[in-house]
Amino acid sequence: MSTQDPTRCGDLAVELREISFDYRGTVVLEDLQWQVSRGEFHSLLGSSGSGKTTLLKLIAGLQRPSKGDLWLMGRESTNFSSHQRGIALVGQTAATYDHLSVSENLKLAVKLSGSKPLGLQEELVGQFELEGVLGRKPSELSGGQLQRLAIVRALLSERSILLMDEPLAHLQESLRSPIRRLLRRWQQDRGLTCIYVTHDSQEAFELSDRISVMGDGKILQTGDLQSVYRRPSCKQVAELLGRPPVQWYRSDRRKALVGLRPSDWRVLSVSSPREDCQEIFEAEPQRVRVTGRLVSLHQVESADWWEVQVGSERILAVGSYGAWHNEGRIGSSVELTNAHPIWL
Repeated sequence: MSTQDPTRCGDLAVELREISFDYRGTVVLEDLQWQVSRGEFHSLLGSSGSGKTTLLKLIAGLQRPSKGDLWLMGRESTNFSSHQRGIALVGQTAATYDHLSVSENLKLAVKLSGSKPLGLQEELVGQFELEGVLGRKPSELSGGQLQRLAIVRALLSERSILLMDEPLAHLQESLRSPIRRLLRRWQQDRGLTCIYVTHDSQEAFELSDRISVMGDGKILQTGDLQSVYRRPSCKQVAELLGRPPVQWYRSDRRKALVGLRPSDWRVLSVSSPREDCQEIFEAEPQRVRVTGRLVSLHQVESADWWEVQVGSERILAVGSYGAWHNEGRIGSSVELTNAHPIWL
């Protein structure tokens, strides 16, 4: 077990030192070195099976690592039981006492935590809009109300670290967005450390100070939102970020793979359809410029979706193209530029 001075971890809420986890001979997590600062909202992003939930269980004390050390709030905590760790956990399914009312669930959460949050319960009930359902049982609540109840119960515990495992995954977007805003505001106001598991890059971007992308049991990249989005460390990271997803092309001139996000294209010109339309694909380190034929165009919500044929490649460009919107015709010659190529 590590004997390093924990004071060097003073600004860290969570630190993993060479953490690995095996399950029945299968490596689930491998040699993770990872840090989360105090007061940070940190999202873990990855596809199903990448190891996100297992990592959360290790931090919560629901699983024990096969090797490595776990530090929490500056203390070596690898062998601490879950109740010794100062952690609250909210999962995909709301954990409630179904025989108790909403009000009784909240009172029990306060009692079990051992804290005395004066006025906190009333404040949370108001902000998370539970005043009108305090007398109801969990079975009488909507999905959104149930998840708000689960989040409020976790916040009432006044734990220093809040772990959330896709708590809004089963809700429709109209319910998820206001809950995300409430959660983020509360986390910032209270200076909580929050680790939030999601497979939705938009959700991670909306909530987080930093994100970590997981794949195959490893942390592939950690950083602030723009650096990870604009400078992904590998193809797997790039493909997890952004909607619509990045498109890949082979640059023969540079002998490399270039990724181009549909939302990064800008229209330079649109001209009338003609037979001799010259098709161009020019890829430079800081910019890609193409000229091709417009073969498809339609609108999705407020965005224009244009498909442009350039040789054997079909490029998707998505944006609000303003004056060009009325110029585009099937067969038109279109010139596009993309100032954010991803070179791998």
